[in-house]
Amino acid sequence: MKILIEGEDYNTSDIKDIIDLGFCKQNGTKSIIDYVGYYYSFVNKEVVYILPKVFIDENKKVLFEYDKLDLIKPDFENQIKDKVKLNQFKYLLILFYKSLIEYRNRHYSTDLLSERDSIILNSNISKDEYSYIDIVLNIINFHKKNRNTILFIEKQHKSQQHRKTSWQKTINKTLPFLDKNNDPIYIKSYNKKKYTDSEETLLTIFYSVLNYLKQEYKFNVNIDNIYTIYTGKAYKKLIINAPKILKKIKYKYFSDTLLKIYKLMELYFNLDSNTSASKKNEEFLIVSKYHVIFEDMIDKLFSDNLENTDFKKLKNQQDGKIVDHLFEYDSLLSDTENIFYIGDSKYYKIGNKIGEESIYKQFTYARNVIQFNINLLNDKKTSTSKLRYRDDITEGYNISPNFFIEGRIYPDMNYDKAAVSANGKINSSYHFPERLFDRDTLFVHHYNINFLFVLKSYTIFNTFKIEDFRKECKDKFRENFIIYLNEEYEFYQYDFTSESELKDFVDSSFRLLNGKMYRTKNSSKLIIATKNSEEIPKLSSFTFFLLN
Repeated sequence: MKILIEGEDYNTSDIKDIIDLGFCKQNGTKSIIDYVGYYYSFVNKEVVYILPKVFIDENKKVLFEYDKLDLIKPDFENQIKDKVKLNQFKYLLILFYKSLIEYRNRHYSTDLLSERDSIILNSNISKDEYSYIDIVLNIINFHKKNRNTILFIEKQHKSQQHRKTSWQKTINKTLPFLDKNNDPIYIKSYNKKKYTDSEETLLTIFYSVLNYLKQEYKFNVNIDNIYTIYTGKAYKKLIINAPKILKKIKYKYFSDTLLKIYKLMELYFNLDSNTSASKKNEEFLIVSKYHVIFEDMIDKLFSDNLENTDFKKLKNQQDGKIVDHLFEYDSLLSDTENIFYIGDSKYYKIGNKIGEESIYKQFTYARNVIQFNINLLNDKKTSTSKLRYRDDITEGYNISPNFFIEGRIYPDMNYDKAAVSANGKINSSYHFPERLFDRDTLFVHHYNINFLFVLKSYTIFNTFKIEDFRKECKDKFRENFIIYLNEEYEFYQYDFTSESELKDFVDSSFRLLNGKMYRTKNSSKLIIATKNSEEIPKLSSFTFFLLN
């Protein structure tokens, strides 16, 4: 097994025998890895992973401690003495591979990827075909789940064999073990009739393969020495002969467990012969634009399902821009009305910062979403009962929360904590800084999220776990926006006796309060936000409060 890192340069001579150089950009004697994904050579019998650039830090250390060149050396796993760290590495690689499969499965259109996706994800593994690594992982997982069942089958099988023991052969050909009473105990017995033990043949092959995979890929597997295990030259010979052996003993099994073992072994040993027959020397699942997969990971975590609704137009906007993430949640002003939270995921190398262009684009996304909802309002349509962007009486606009979210790797290598945290300052855009309820007053927060948590949630988490995360994270986003607004603005409110009284006040003070006032849905309560309360004399009768 070898590991390469996206975007890193290597000496061409060091990697030419590891991976097809067509997946690299060559510059003189150097080659830059231009893809992310999984690669397997049937010639070299070697799995190669190309990990995303997020896994290498500013000090050029992979996962904070490994040199990238060490990861392409032979048997680099043997250099990792800490079994916990080695298992973490294996777990990461498995999740990474599964994330590629998950993306492929989520975005297949009939039997083929769309034109856009085919540019992003290239593979010579069809959707219904098992890759080499698929089969390997299935063998390992099958043994872990069925180890006790296999041992029971073996004990039962041996018990049945001893019922047909030829004691004359057994006494003549073996030496007994004498117990303390000098009674002979025969460990090995001979049967009366000579026959091919099909179950033993199959399980011998299975355990030999299991032992090979354990040694080759350093899987944490406990193998019970109940059968002869072929290693070295004997195993190489087994690889050649196994398809014929399996063919001879086909249809001999009645146990469901043994049938599954047979199928796994058939897949494993026929893989090479099938591929060579079609002149397939390699298999790969390679991604040219990994940021698109990262967007899909975050989208699965955050976004509402907007399919088959008009709201999918919000993501694919009329000016050609595509919003990464969109979800409807409680407004920052009141939980009686909702607003769209608009997000953009950022897939950067550690140390890179979000540029001005990305910030500008994010504000454009927000303006487009606002206009879409205002168009519905002008056409006297409603999107959802709670969604509200503008108040007719005050002509004030609800606050649109925007956020960037960026994947990060942390030293503790925790897969179960999202570790969503604020990152850097809050960017703002406005025509008038004191007018919070103006449609052109926009803010965008920056957040980091644990990339390993995203990877695991994308491939393993069920709907309930994702919903729990969504609720917790949405509450955090809302709370952080509110904290920021309470620091930047002073909020006042007054509950009028009627809507008409509120309207009279708004009409008489419109010039003074334009863009600074907002009325929550179906209420006679007026909210005013200001940078300096002394500028608004009429606030003396209003009550100061903090958003919550």
